[in-house]
Amino acid sequence: MAPTHRQIAAGQRRTLAAMQRKLQDMAAQWGDVDAWNESALDELATRLEEVAENLTNTD
Repeated sequence: MAPTHRQIAAGQRRTLAAMQRKLQDMAAQWGDVDAWNESALDELATRLEEVAENLTNTD
């Protein structure tokens, strides 16, 4: 049986959350070294959060 839309969205939200945490960790490593890299990685992490929220809103 194929997964439902809700199951697909739930799995992808979990994956996006893990990716977001990884990007935040990477950004923190740049904290005292390069503000541009830190900011770029933080922006990506924020965008992942937005995408995950949109998956939730379409259920």
